[in-house]
Amino acid sequence: MKAWGLAIKVLLAALLLVMACGIAVIHTGAYPVGANEAHWALTHRLLETARERSVVRAARAVDARLEQLDENALLAAVAGFEDMCAGCHAPPGRAPTTLARGLNPPAPDLSISARERTAAQLYWVTRHGIRMTGMPAWGVTHSDDELWPLVALIQRFPVLGGEGYERLRSAAQAAGVGHDHDHGHDDNGQNVNRVGGHQPSHELGDKPAPDQAHDHDQDHGHRHDAHGH
Repeated sequence: MKAWGLAIKVLLAALLLVMACGIAVIHTGAYPVGANEAHWALTHRLLETARERSVVRAARAVDARLEQLDENALLAAVAGFEDMCAGCHAPPGRAPTTLARGLNPPAPDLSISARERTAAQLYWVTRHGIRMTGMPAWGVTHSDDELWPLVALIQRFPVLGGEGYERLRSAAQAAGVGHDHDHGHDDNGQNVNRVGGHQPSHELGDKPAPDQAHDHDQDHGHRHDAHGH
């Protein structure tokens, strides 16, 4: 019994020492928080594990709605993705944007996420966001009727590929399909974009061509209204 008591005391002392070191690192400002530096390996592992376990657990309560998108709904989903998500998550066949290259942690490739995550998990992340990643909670400003078609579109990414996605984008542009951000009002009762703080241009025709889009147009503007998924 004495041996067990000594072992417990040693473990408690070690735990207190680790906690004291952690508090010292935080209070002295020694822990780097710059987005251009990686987390320490242990911190990265803890955050990754916490995030993945939390998403899987929370998504169990989601009643998955597998959308059967007609042509109009599909084009509207593409317009929504371009406005909300493409700045951080490059769609199939497109290079990461200037904004996306500066994110830490980097935004996941949604063509891969579509294979690895369930529809319920994709929806939960889209609706609730992820803290400390730049991923916003789109459910604050968008209804389920807008979010589930986005999830259904993302699920098609592995099959669509770059050419298929750009065909849909061109079709949405030709049809004049846009994405409405007028989901709220400011203190004066005026319509505002609660995501970006301004009224955006919603027509896909106002965006640059695919080979130019999301590069120099965000070099200095950094459109933070696009932190999707």
